Amino acid sequence: MFERHHNVYFRSPDGHGDDNEFDYGGAVIDLRGEVVGMVNDPKRFGSFIPSSILLNCLDSWKKYQHIAWPHLGMMFKDIKLLEPAHVDMLWRKFNIDDGLIVQEVSGGSLAEKFGIQKGDIIESFNGKPVSSTIELENTLMSIYKGTLDAEVRISVGVFHTLKEQRSTVDLTAKLSELGEVITRGPTDS
Repeated sequence: MFERHHNVYFRSPDGHGDDNEFDYGGAVIDLRGEVVGMVNDPKRFGSFIPSSILLNCLDSWKKYQHIAWPHLGMMFKDIKLLEPAHVDMLWRKFNIDDGLIVQEVSGGSLAEKFGIQKGDIIESFNGKPVSSTIELENTLMSIYKGTLDAEVRISVGVFHTLKEQRSTVDLTAKLSELGEVITRGPTDS
C-alpha cells in the first residue's frame, strides 16, 4: 500500500540549473530505463503526465485534430496517495482502501444534484473499478467519440461516506477541449 514509484527527471543540459527560463519539462524515466511520462513546467506546477495519457492524446489528435474529454463537475485524489492515517481510517470505518476520493464538487453540476459530496468515494466508472486518476483519465478518453458537440452518459459507482451506502449515478457529461472548471456553490466558502 505504501509503494512509491521511483523515477528520474532529466533537466535540459545547458548548465544554468534552476535559472533556465527555457526548461519547460521533459521525459521521466523509471529505474528500468523506460520513459513513463513527462514533467510539464516543473518550476511552476510540477505536474506529471503519464505516457498512457500522452499516447491517448496523440491518438485523439491524429484522428480528430482536437483533444477532448467528458467534464464530470468533480475533482479527485487517489485514496492511495492520501496520508496513511486517512487511508487507515477509511479502511477501518468503511473497509475501503481503493478508489478516488472526491475533493471538490462543482456547484450546480449533475454530480451535486445526484448527492455526490466532498469526501465521497468513487469506486467505478461505467462498471470498471478505478483506483487512480490516471486510470480515470484513460477511461474518460476512451469514451470520447471525436465530436465536441456530444454529451456522453457515464455510470459512476459512488460510496456516500455520510450515508455509508453505495449507489450508481448516471451522469451526462459534456465534451470539451478545456480543462475541468469547478465552480463554487452557495454553501462553499
